[in-house]
Amino acid sequence: MNSTNEKSADEAEIDALIENWIAAHDSGNAEALAKFYTADADFIGIDGQLINGRDAVVGMYAEVFRHLPGNKANVSVNSRRFIASDILVEDASWEVIGFLPEGAPSKGLSTTVFKKHEGQWCIQCVRTMVPVTMTAMTG
Repeated sequence: MNSTNEKSADEAEIDALIENWIAAHDSGNAEALAKFYTADADFIGIDGQLINGRDAVVGMYAEVFRHLPGNKANVSVNSRRFIASDILVEDASWEVIGFLPEGAPSKGLSTTVFKKHEGQWCIQCVRTMVPVTMTAMTG
């Protein structure tokens, strides 16, 4: 497992990855997002749709940017856990600022798995969700 110093360096690299991902997202450049994902990355959106592979994830973002230009993203880390020296699981809160279709959520939660491959951290998978306000467990 990582030492404290290695963990700090790895987390700093992941923080930079997130900042650079937000900058690419906010510029509306789907192709610039490709470098942040592993080739076999996958993504599950708030609609439950599974998108497999970096090219498909980039294609999804290209469609989003085409239909919803000018959106801005914000990500706030809630927790992180190294499950191996080259795998980190992160829970975060996300927010989309700007034009959205009527009724679309602008905030939610996500779990992202980052994987270090050939010395570089990348996104392996993302799971997004919008918490419900009432369920059988809370009501």
